[in-house]
Amino acid sequence: MIDRLIGKVVDKRPDHIVVQTGGMGYAVYVPIIAIGRIPMGEKTLLYTHLQVRDDAFTLYGFTREKDRELFHLLITVSGVGPKVAIGILSGYETESIVSFIRNEDVKSLMKAPGIGKKTAERILLELKDKLTGFEASEEFETEGVAIATSAQEEASDALMGLGYSASEAKSAVAEAEGDDVEAILKSALKKLSSNR
Repeated sequence: MIDRLIGKVVDKRPDHIVVQTGGMGYAVYVPIIAIGRIPMGEKTLLYTHLQVRDDAFTLYGFTREKDRELFHLLITVSGVGPKVAIGILSGYETESIVSFIRNEDVKSLMKAPGIGKKTAERILLELKDKLTGFEASEEFETEGVAIATSAQEEASDALMGLGYSASEAKSAVAEAEGDDVEAILKSALKKLSSNR
């Protein structure tokens, strides 16, 4: 098992980064909101999870150990695989997800990509008693406007992390469609690529 990876970030994509270490470049899938926080061209530490399947070895990475811990809990839920768990962590910080689960906020969980009502309810049911040691967000908000604004800010930060200027990022995000970070980011990237 690869527990952590320390190396230089040599490339950033919408859903993953490439970390170079020991003469090799590793594609590491990280939550979208973390991409903007990871410095390009600098040495970084990622806490990792390796998924081994017959057709692929996929490496997932997290800037904080508690993010990986929540990821591990999420993938124990029936119907939640690594891609869906990364999608949840792409839309919200760990502390917010913990708040949603503790407060049984199905609607906020359903805003994450790939999460329907049944899956959200299953996450609440199976994880509610397993979150000891996790901190919840002090600013627990369920208002759609507040969540949308936060998602737009996160998407804008991620775009700047990919090398776009602040004005390009803000303009693209303002015109983007979607409520969660992933949807806004995909829409914004389409607009940016069509303008170039």
